[in-house]
Amino acid sequence: MEKLSYNDKLRVQTFHEQGLCAKATIFSYPDRGWKLSTVKKVCSQVDRTGSAVLCNTGSRRQTCHSVCMRSLSL
Repeated sequence: MEKLSYNDKLRVQTFHEQGLCAKATIFSYPDRGWKLSTVKKVCSQVDRTGSAVLCNTGSRRQTCHSVCMRSLSL
């Protein structure tokens, strides 16, 4: 999955929660260059975890929240 910014993931999550399909999300932001498979993966993460930006508890990887907060401060 290509890198999406924190804000991009929130946009995709919002469109998904409003009931728009992945293609409609891509057509809403044609300048972003998102791939259909990337948007679908974010949508499936929202369905699975309830959030596009938060990781599951117990993950051994660095928490998404700390990574996202660091990227926002740049």
